[in-house]
Amino acid sequence: MQTRMRGSRAIAIALFLLGASVALRADDDDDALKGALKVTSFPSGANVSVDGKDTDRVTPMNISVAVGKHTVVVSSPNSGWNPETRTFVVASGKNALHVTLLPNLAAGPIGPQGPKGDPGPQGTTGPAGPAGSAGATGARGAIGPQGSKGDPGPQGTTGSTGPAGPAGATGATGAIGPQGSKGDPGPQGTTGSTGPAGPAGATGAAGATGPAGAQGPPGINNRGTWNGTTAYNQNDAAYDAGSYWLATASNTNSEPSPANTNWQVLAAGINNRGTWQSTLTYNANDAVTDAGSFWLARITNTNSEPSSSNFLWLQLAAQGAPGPAGAPGAAGVAGPPGLTGSQGPVGPAGPTGPTGAGGPAGPTGISHAYLARSTFTLPLSVPGTGILTLVVPPGLYVIWGKTWLQNTDTVAGQASCRLSSGSDVTRVSLQAAGQLGGDRMSVSIQDSAVFTQITTIIFICKNDDPVNQGLSANDDVLTAVAVDNIN
Repeated sequence: MQTRMRGSRAIAIALFLLGASVALRADDDDDALKGALKVTSFPSGANVSVDGKDTDRVTPMNISVAVGKHTVVVSSPNSGWNPETRTFVVASGKNALHVTLLPNLAAGPIGPQGPKGDPGPQGTTGPAGPAGSAGATGARGAIGPQGSKGDPGPQGTTGSTGPAGPAGATGATGAIGPQGSKGDPGPQGTTGSTGPAGPAGATGAAGATGPAGAQGPPGINNRGTWNGTTAYNQNDAAYDAGSYWLATASNTNSEPSPANTNWQVLAAGINNRGTWQSTLTYNANDAVTDAGSFWLARITNTNSEPSSSNFLWLQLAAQGAPGPAGAPGAAGVAGPPGLTGSQGPVGPAGPTGPTGAGGPAGPTGISHAYLARSTFTLPLSVPGTGILTLVVPPGLYVIWGKTWLQNTDTVAGQASCRLSSGSDVTRVSLQAAGQLGGDRMSVSIQDSAVFTQITTIIFICKNDDPVNQGLSANDDVLTAVAVDNIN
């Protein structure tokens, strides 16, 4: 797996994440169908449930369960500690499970904008307009050609011959033959051109307007840095004392704080308390300098010095290299030569030369840090799943994300993760479920980015194998550290 950090020199940020140790002991003398499970925790006195059933016991405790895989949840309600869920395989004999609960550091980010209301139904169609007037009749077609002349009728019969004698009178002319049959009609003339179309009917009345969709949730109105003379309304946002606040009611000259009900914190900042002192009490998000490093208090503590093994503190920046030594001081002025004579006693040492110039100032340290965490298990989709989000104000940030990927399918699968700030993509291959050391894998991603407005950073992981239906992510951490520059 490869990660990329932009800038000529990346600021290394070591985040100490609390883990949990699991010890498993087997005793061959016990019943092969059941195992004895001992559960301990830090802090002790936490509730224990096995496979969704409350045991009605608190840590440390013992219980007899069937051999095989079980889901164990250790929790301390209303105590400021996050619950922890473990999948544990119980063998025959004695088994031990130790769980370390993590403190609840900050509230989660604001949920996404609600969906837009559905559009109203379609209005009814208006009545049809009146029909247009009929077009003018087309011109009459040309008359067909004259039919052919009928055949002449048959010859009339000759009159009888008169008796011989004087020539009789000329016989009457024979009757005219019958009229010939009527000729065939000529071919139909061509159809006249269609008359022009009548004018269009008037447009029907518009249908009734559908009901308006539901009102969407109000957005955030960024008012910049908090000012005591400015009147703020509900959903106005302001920046004060290193944190970003949202007004829950109209107010004026009411400075944001955790105890002020007129304001709700959106993104908690760092409260720089200077050099660590054993006599002071430090609260969550207080920052101190100790042994050359910069530390962030996870929970309230007193006389608990920061170190890499102290879970009450988170190291934000390690001690930098020492600056170059100053130039040597100028040599003192030589005294005048003494008179020649006997050897005198050794004179006193000359005065110390002036102190050399100081080395250049070290780089400016970290100004703010933002953290989000989730212990929920989220299935990975092929398009991609946003497993964690973090809202930050404008600035230059170093960003770090970490998650555990799990495969519960019987076939191997591939997955990938990235940050919405434009990081490189990290790809992993997970073995089929039950294969020791291969079906669960940790993924870390780093990036740096500049934001010119309030920005939501999204930690995205996706299923790259559509055949596999069992890829998921859990125990996710997303951190954004605001810095003045990256050298």
